[in-house]
Amino acid sequence: MDALLEHESVTAAAQTLGVSQPAMSAQLARLRSLFNDPLLTSSGRKLVPTIRALEIKQPLRLLLADLDLLVRESVEFDPSKTDRTFSLLATDYVHAVLSTALLQAFVQEAPNARLAFRAFEPLTVWQNLEQDDTDLALVTGMNLPEARQRPGFLEEFTVIQRKGHPRGMSPFSLDTFCAQEHLLVSPEGGGFVGATDKTLAETGRSRRVVFSVPSFLLAPTLVAGSDLVALVPLRLAELHKGLVDQFDLPFQSPSFAVDLLWHPRRQNDPAHIWLRSLVARIAVAS
Repeated sequence: MDALLEHESVTAAAQTLGVSQPAMSAQLARLRSLFNDPLLTSSGRKLVPTIRALEIKQPLRLLLADLDLLVRESVEFDPSKTDRTFSLLATDYVHAVLSTALLQAFVQEAPNARLAFRAFEPLTVWQNLEQDDTDLALVTGMNLPEARQRPGFLEEFTVIQRKGHPRGMSPFSLDTFCAQEHLLVSPEGGGFVGATDKTLAETGRSRRVVFSVPSFLLAPTLVAGSDLVALVPLRLAELHKGLVDQFDLPFQSPSFAVDLLWHPRRQNDPAHIWLRSLVARIAVAS
């Protein structure tokens, strides 16, 4: 059924499974009888799935994934021999700070495997995990009781300014921090007020935010080409230390945790155990 729905062709499905075309046609006839539905109907020179077939397709994929795990859980996993494709869902910042180390680890430990980084969409994280689209999600502050979870790393912020900034290289006092023009990262887009502004307001202070961007990855380059200063995660600043100088905040740095989430069906998969251990190890070390 899965091969037929994937290829929408009796011939192609037969070739995929290594059986004859008549044998595959006989299987299709049995499936039609079992589901009391044509499943695939002729449309010109091709076969197209019926509504019932489309309803079956995704649940069937999930069942097959569970069966695949059942087999793999009984087999010792050797990363050096696997050709499996793994996928990680995270923000662009997390991808940036982990990508180089993960690439090196895959080259050394799993040279035949493939790794895909996927974009982070908060509203579809569980859907991605549930539908087998994503092995791991690296997220901050998400409460998904259905998912399994382990800590990744704790991140703090630092202030960055361009090389040769007219302010000089002295540490930031609260006065000099507030006197600068700031770039703010607003993940939702278009915001000019962040957690830092709330912290400053508690002490009767404020700053002037003149530029807003939706991604931390944009901040170092923009700061390097202007007199703006910005708060960015410490690991990201380290990646761009050739472009910008970094300084401690003149107040207690806000922090955030990045956690690893995965679907319970992958809990005992040896390949997945290896992957999440690898990602957790690199996250702590990065």
